Amino acid sequence: MPEDRFPSPLNAAKTPLPRETQALSRVGKVPVLAYLEWPRFGQYVPAMVVRTAPGRVLVQWWPDPFKPGERHTWLKDTDVRRDLRVDRGSPHAPGAA
Repeated sequence: MPEDRFPSPLNAAKTPLPRETQALSRVGKVPVLAYLEWPRFGQYVPAMVVRTAPGRVLVQWWPDPFKPGERHTWLKDTDVRRDLRVDRGSPHAPGAA
């Protein structure tokens, strides 16, 4: 895939050495929310953890969930969450006007 068509997120982590990575063979892929930084905004996307390395996580995510095609990006483990908590009454909470 051409890199100019599918740029990497600004917060993409450096790919670790193969000996540093571990597959999640015991549990399969784990669903998470991945934070991606782009030039004009930040975005949380549904993703799956594919591999791990010290301080880094390889996530599989879908730019458009209604079209075929997936992306894989190494991120810092701090940019990957199992859930996203928002204070009640926050303007960012679901249902806030």
